[in-house]
Amino acid sequence: MYSASYEDLLIRVENDLTARQMNPVISDTVPLHENTGLDGVTFIKGTNVFIFVDKHLDLFDKAKTLVEEYFHAISDIGNHLDYDAKHAHNDEVEARTNVITYMTSATDLHRLMASYDNQPLAAWMLEEEWGYPHDFAAETIAYYQRYGLSE
Repeated sequence: MYSASYEDLLIRVENDLTARQMNPVISDTVPLHENTGLDGVTFIKGTNVFIFVDKHLDLFDKAKTLVEEYFHAISDIGNHLDYDAKHAHNDEVEARTNVITYMTSATDLHRLMASYDNQPLAAWMLEEEWGYPHDFAAETIAYYQRYGLSE
């Protein structure tokens, strides 16, 4: 992922939280993993949404973690760290799936496919265009193909 894309994503998350009447407080400058073993954490106090992302993550993993934590913030399930709770587990899975759709829309993929006329959609295109790691690019394509994206 490219630096400008991460900054755009950060602004988008802040704007989306603000539109939901929430006050975002986002920090990606703390050694979170070192102190907690976590890459990201979210907690809400009143209308303030605190999202912390580990400072040592690479740019793409920061972006992915930020979006996952955003989805935790907008879901109302309680304790995300209680992985034994069925509801918390379902939210964790849903938040990770939502990372794909938040970071890459079907419209984005259609636009990308149009720029590679007469070529089947491939992970390398997302890697080249958006700087995605191969596994995330492939997972993104697979997700959209499961839901009817045609090449």
